[in-house]
Amino acid sequence: MIRVKNLRFSYGTKTLFDSFNYTFKAGSVHAIIGRSGCGKTTLLYLLASLLMPQEGSLRFGGRDLTESIDERAFILQDYGILPWKRVEDNIALGLTLRGIDRREMRRRTSLVMTELGIEHLYRAFPDRLSGGEKQRCAIARALITTPRLLLMDEPFSALDAMSREQMQELLLDLSIRHDMTSILVTHSIEEAAYLADYIHIMERTEGEPARFLPVIENIHEKEHTYRSSAAYFSVCNRTRELLNKRSL
Repeated sequence: MIRVKNLRFSYGTKTLFDSFNYTFKAGSVHAIIGRSGCGKTTLLYLLASLLMPQEGSLRFGGRDLTESIDERAFILQDYGILPWKRVEDNIALGLTLRGIDRREMRRRTSLVMTELGIEHLYRAFPDRLSGGEKQRCAIARALITTPRLLLMDEPFSALDAMSREQMQELLLDLSIRHDMTSILVTHSIEEAAYLADYIHIMERTEGEPARFLPVIENIHEKEHTYRSSAAYFSVCNRTRELLNKRSL
């Protein structure tokens, strides 16, 4: 379980979180959706320890997230791939920072690249990759550290519709096989409805701190046919209605 307790965080005089409490169930895919500026990405950055809370705590499995970095990985919107490094070296970056033996690093890099179908790109530089290939590289770099918690900030927003659906399918498959807890920030209602077991709608009015509306439970079979099911459209409509009501 991810437990956020008594969180406070401000940008100058702009308070985003104040005595904020929330929990995310472990072993599930969670989508955070809400209008721009409500605090979605800030919360994700706090969970990743890219920002530090001014008060309160963030814990995962009972451990303080500000003290334990090895069990999580973060996929940024722009992939965060280093243009001067080859694909193999980009993927192995997390292992390099941990001082992993070079032979073991190559073994694990080869395994994860094969799993994601990009083993033939190991010597390529990022400027030679398509958007989908860059995305697979970013996912591989996250998975190679065997994270228990995967954090994602609009990871598929730059992809075309077909590549985006393929990456969504891949994420679901990897989440199940690697038994990860995943938190995804997205602006797409359809993406949240397809990927997430739980949809968390965040709202914030000017001058007030952020809060979550009651969670939408969306546990479903991870099958491609779900996109055309009545249950999928029902979840999309419920999410859209809540978002529209709060914008009036």
